[in-house]
Formats: sequence, C-alpha cells, structure tokens
Amino acid sequence: MNRKKSKFILKSAHLFFIALLWLSCGDKTEEIVSAEEFNSTTNVIAKIQEESTNQILVCAHRGFHKNAPENSLEAIQKAIEADIDIVEIDINTTQDGVLVLMHDDKINRTTNGNGYVSEYTFLELKEFFLKINDSVTNHKIPTLNEAIEVAGNNVILNLDIKRVEVAKLVQQLRSRNREHEVFSFIWDKDKIDEILAIDSLYAVLPLVSSKEEMMNYAQNIPSKLQHFDEQSFNLENMNWAKSNDILVFMNSLWEIDEDFIQNQFDELDEIIELRPAIIQTDHPKILIEYLRSKNLHD
Repeated sequence: MNRKKSKFILKSAHLFFIALLWLSCGDKTEEIVSAEEFNSTTNVIAKIQEESTNQILVCAHRGFHKNAPENSLEAIQKAIEADIDIVEIDINTTQDGVLVLMHDDKINRTTNGNGYVSEYTFLELKEFFLKINDSVTNHKIPTLNEAIEVAGNNVILNLDIKRVEVAKLVQQLRSRNREHEVFSFIWDKDKIDEILAIDSLYAVLPLVSSKEEMMNYAQNIPSKLQHFDEQSFNLENMNWAKSNDILVFMNSLWEIDEDFIQNQFDELDEIIELRPAIIQTDHPKILIEYLRSKNLHD
C-alpha cells in the first residue's frame, strides 16, 4: 500500500470515529447531513458563487469596527446599513459554555475589564463594556445568537472560530436553521475535520498556502471556499481556482489597507486584478466605493 493511500485510509477512519462519537454522545435529533437533505436548505456557497460572478464581494473584518466596537452588534448593524456583503466575527466561549463574540483570549484590549474569556461566565462578562480604540462605550459583549438575530438575512456571516467546540456551534446554528447560511474561517485543520464529520456540507473556509493544500481541499471537501495567502495568491493558482470553481477569499488587511486609505493603490490593485470572489478589509465601505469605480461592485 502506498503512503498516499495509507494516509487517506487513516484520515477516513479518523473522521468516521469523530462522527460516531457525535452520534453516540449528542442529541439523537442531531445527524450528519446528507446531500439529499442539503438540497432543501439555503446554500451560502451557491449564494456567494452567484453574487460574485460579476463583482468582488467585500467582507468587513471584525464587523464595521472603524465605526463601532469590533465584534459588537453595532458593528454588524452598521455594516448592514452600509450595504456590506459579508461580516466577519470571532467566536469564543465563556466558562459556562456560552458562545460570544470576542477575538482575543483575553478581554483586556476590547473592554474595560481584564482576564480570559474562559474565566468568566456570560453573566459576569455582561458587567463589562466594549471599547472603540481607547474609549469605553455602552455596548456589551454579544452572544452568537444575538449576532445571528441582528444579521438576519441582510448580510452573510463569516464565523471565525477561535476557542469553540464545533459540535456546540453546529447545534446552535441548527436550532436557528442557519447552519448552511454562514461560513467559517477555521485555522485549525483538526477543527475542520471535526466540523465536517458532524456536517459534511458545512461551508468551511480553509487557509491554503500551497498548490498541494488547494488541491487536497478541492478534491476532498464539498466547500468551494478557500482562503489564499501571500504564498498561494498568484496568477497561476487563481487560474487553477477559477477552472475548478473555487471561490477565493483574500485579505487586504494591515499594510495593504493602510496604504489604500493613504491613496496608494498598487498592492490592492494587484489583488483586484486577479479577481478573487471576496476581499476582506478593515475599510469595507471605502473598498466598495473603489470597486464600484472599476465597475466591480453593484
């Protein structure tokens, strides 16, 4: 048996074991989703594919956080009002298992409190207020349920999974019939395996740095979303992605964003020229206006 085949068998066994654990330990009403069942649900990948055909979609990083506290309900609401296509929010877990919006392990940077998210119950976290820059606001740390409620059908949510039990996440999304209306950037490859074992059609957004990773995900998971980075984002790989119906997600964050708002467009234009399906930015409204000037956003 060759190494590749052996690795595939081991991987399949790992996923099957996770699936058995989920079915034996979880609620009996929770089952792995089949392709037939998926046909009757809202498919976020199909929606992105359709909407990105003649335009580049824009994802607001941590909500519209230049105008509201990051990962706040207000940041989501302002993104909706600005007609942003997608909002990225970060999901974390409290001591008592509540899924909340928080990027960091600690609450120090974004609130007037201190300590780890995992050290507090949700009721205890409600005592703190979110900050924007160094200014304390009257906004509180929201739950994922509250974020889903505010988003409604007005914006697509990109759930960046931080410290989260994926089974709990899927269960919560299913309780609102939203498990196929969102997608998730998942840096941890083991968590990708776990969530796909529970729901093989969940729209994961894996980070890919090489052609090998690109091809592996394209061949082995239903999700057509892939997060390219500086190593993988080039003309050759983009041509391959488009010929294989891969929806490429690319960042213009940090230096590229800062140059952009200083009217230095070279690096951003290099991204735009290769036409990814989605660009994530800290300046979503300005980017949409720039794309519209190029007839690349509705």
